[in-house]
Amino acid sequence: MKHLNRIVCFLLIAAIMLCSCGSEAKRTTQPYGEGAPSLYKAFEGKFRVGAAINSWDLDDPTSWNYQTIVQQYNTLVLENESKPDAIHPSEDQYYFDKFDKFVDFCEEHNITPRGHTLIWHSQVPGWFFKDGNQDASAELVLERIKEHVTTIVSRYKGRVKSWDVVNEVIGDGEQLRFSDWSRLVGDADGDGDKYDFIEAAFIAAHEADPDARLMINDYSLESSTDKAIRMYNAVKKMLEDGVPIDGVGFQMHIGNGIDYDAMKENYEIIARLRDINPDLMIEVTELDVNCYGWGEEKKDVEVTKEFLEQFSKTYTDVFKLMLELSDEGILDSVVMWGYYDGASWLNDGHQNYPMLIDKDHNLKDAYWDVLELAD
Repeated sequence: MKHLNRIVCFLLIAAIMLCSCGSEAKRTTQPYGEGAPSLYKAFEGKFRVGAAINSWDLDDPTSWNYQTIVQQYNTLVLENESKPDAIHPSEDQYYFDKFDKFVDFCEEHNITPRGHTLIWHSQVPGWFFKDGNQDASAELVLERIKEHVTTIVSRYKGRVKSWDVVNEVIGDGEQLRFSDWSRLVGDADGDGDKYDFIEAAFIAAHEADPDARLMINDYSLESSTDKAIRMYNAVKKMLEDGVPIDGVGFQMHIGNGIDYDAMKENYEIIARLRDINPDLMIEVTELDVNCYGWGEEKKDVEVTKEFLEQFSKTYTDVFKLMLELSDEGILDSVVMWGYYDGASWLNDGHQNYPMLIDKDHNLKDAYWDVLELAD
């Protein structure tokens, strides 16, 4: 019996060691290839998991970039190549080649493409706002909005499922961001608000593709209750006026550490728009975690154990709330702004660590912690 007990103990110890080694091996798995996990598969039935990419990431099917994108994500958006200055640089000229390539790739791999963005105050060519040497009239700007939106959305009707119709139109300290759009169009219809350029874009997009989801997208909605309220008020007014807004996009460019309760409260503020449009959805559209504070001097960050633990907590807090919203039926898409650290816009001279996959193509501990939430 003693010998049997010793054998049993030995087998138990061996099993524990094997499990430990297996776990360690698992945590060093790269994001593609045989045996690699998949974020989107882990959260299937809850929400799509996506990333921002560029058309050149799709050039080589044997590349790490290409294989990671296919393995990890089932919704994608172009980072810059479908913005107004890229796709419609002059009034009589459109460039669709990169967007066509992107949509074709998505269809080939059963990936849901997003469109970003039709109207924005940045990365927009100046011709939209000029009539010769003069400012364009409100009527002319509205005509151009309709033509621009109709042309693009019609081309991808039934193929691009979700559009950021307008981007960053809510002010940080006022109801509406001041821009050439708001300056020139103003209250053209005389109804007392200056949402007219927004309304024109949504109406044109809906007429071009009635089945597409049409989003109003903005930053800091998760962290600024004042801004979340301004967004709520704007969308509420437009919905009551019959504007076909289908959802609100939370960009979610966040820092390493977030107030979970405040974030949840702000999502709940926007979710109340369902009292007006019961089918309204929320999407996370540009998620990343900046290891520097906005506006602070950037010095090389020491990636300590404490930093990594906080980084993991930040991501798991976000995905925990996304699962709650998914269970409530109000969220079905979480898109990150980049697909690994090496492709992030936040790496602008100082090394940043914003994504779940590091610059050497390794899955971070935060990746695995997020993955465990799906179990």
